[in-house]
Amino acid sequence: MSETIEAPAGLPSEAQVEVGANAGAIETPNNESPAGEQEQPPAAQPEKTPAWLQRKIDKMTFERRESERQAQTAREEMENLRRALAAARGEQQEEPQLTPDQIRQEERQRFEQQQAEQQSVQKFASQTEVIAKSLAGAHGEDAVGQATQLLSERAGLDFGNKSHRELIADISELPNSGDVYYALAHDPDTAGTILDASPRRQYALLTQFAAKVGKPAPAAQAQTPAAPAVSKAPPPVSAPSGAAATGKKSIYDPNVSPAEFDRLWKAGVRS
Repeated sequence: MSETIEAPAGLPSEAQVEVGANAGAIETPNNESPAGEQEQPPAAQPEKTPAWLQRKIDKMTFERRESERQAQTAREEMENLRRALAAARGEQQEEPQLTPDQIRQEERQRFEQQQAEQQSVQKFASQTEVIAKSLAGAHGEDAVGQATQLLSERAGLDFGNKSHRELIADISELPNSGDVYYALAHDPDTAGTILDASPRRQYALLTQFAAKVGKPAPAAQAQTPAAPAVSKAPPPVSAPSGAAATGKKSIYDPNVSPAEFDRLWKAGVRS
């Protein structure tokens, strides 16, 4: 007599194993591929998203979540205000009963908000680290804290300001981020103008300022103009007239006086 153990549901029927005193072997399913079947080629790897596009997507995602968070905060404030007014009037307030779906939705929103805030903090920390390394390599370790203090005290840099954090992110992407940060710290007027500008104008002003950082100043021109060159060649000599070349005067010379003309005529001069 033999016993049969059926495979759990979902497995092929060939996987049934016969167990008994005289069972000879365990049957195993045939996993070989049918003849002519070819292996599927690996899926093509998706193209990597460009850095500028990924940054734009991250920014839009952050702004959307920030907008949702602000809307949720506004709703909560309105609800708290309504409850306060009702309590002041002595009205009985019944707490609304949330459905399981609503509870899960609130928990999910709370979790996503915490994740977004954590990612934003980590990203900003990595951006400031890029600037700090570049700045320390060019101007020393002490320059990092000094530059940040100058920007905070003289230009109004505030890491709690979203626009200022975006400016720090833009600086971190520059090839000379440390030099630009250092130059802004020592030019509070320009730094303040950039920090107070709108996001679009802020980026344009930063790009213009960064293009000037590191370039040598133009050499000062001489105040006294250079003296004109003096030629050492002898002055030209006017060619002598025909009369002067022969040593005789001509009766046709306009400078001949009447007396001299009469004398030359009597002497037979006819030229």
